[in-house]
Amino acid sequence: MKSSWIFSYSMVLLLCAVGICSCGYLKNERGQDVVAECCGQVLTVDDFRVHTAGFSAEDSARIADEYIKSWAIELLMYEGSHRVDSKKIEALVEDYRRSLYVYEYEQLLVAQRMSKEVPDSLIQSYYEQNKQHLILRETLLKGALIILPKDAPKIDNLHRHLSTLNKSESLEAVEKYVYQYGVGYELFVDEWKPSESVIACMPIELADLDRILAKNKLIEVKDSINIYMFQVVDFRSAGSVMPLDYARENIVANILGAQSKEFIRKTRQDLYDKSIKKGKLKRYEK
Repeated sequence: MKSSWIFSYSMVLLLCAVGICSCGYLKNERGQDVVAECCGQVLTVDDFRVHTAGFSAEDSARIADEYIKSWAIELLMYEGSHRVDSKKIEALVEDYRRSLYVYEYEQLLVAQRMSKEVPDSLIQSYYEQNKQHLILRETLLKGALIILPKDAPKIDNLHRHLSTLNKSESLEAVEKYVYQYGVGYELFVDEWKPSESVIACMPIELADLDRILAKNKLIEVKDSINIYMFQVVDFRSAGSVMPLDYARENIVANILGAQSKEFIRKTRQDLYDKSIKKGKLKRYEK
């Protein structure tokens, strides 16, 4: 009963600290507001304020209750843990510490000695050999997305320029037109974009996109306010092989990752061989 009363009292202090109710609370020697004390440790407002910021009073009370309980249990368990084998713990800590140092040293060597340049020929070779693993999960698009008011003039001229977007003069004409009459415009004739992000700007169901793309290079739909146009320059359907320019970044990361592993393996082996040669490592056979 007494421990329950102490916990409830700590809870009240904690709620006061986050501003849920108004009352005084203790301060430690550094002038910080103390909301709980356990096993010689104190919990201050600054320790948990971020966890309750922005929540309602009810949610803050629940979060505060969970936080102080977790904090106290952790300290109580740690207090009891002093009965375990400390030598075993210290050995585990030292192993972990050594592993961290080795890992950071390996990363330093990789950064200092490994080239980050990957030849195009190697990228192409990787792409050809791993196409079965480079499958699109969603349709990709290249093109131009335009949003116009329903009364926009000279639509036929815009259609004509959109049909020849590969020409610089057509691009310039489209940009000039949209600047003058458009509501919105996004040009990505040289960049793949996921279809979901494009169609989100148009009153079209994503499930209908592949069927529409099979029949039209210019998708044009209207609602009560605007005209939405998407001129398709290129597309790749979900389930097909990724275009090389889209997969390139991941391919480079995979190649560098494999090279990094091989570099570390070879560095470790060389270090081992040299330690034997120089007598730094001595092995005693039975």
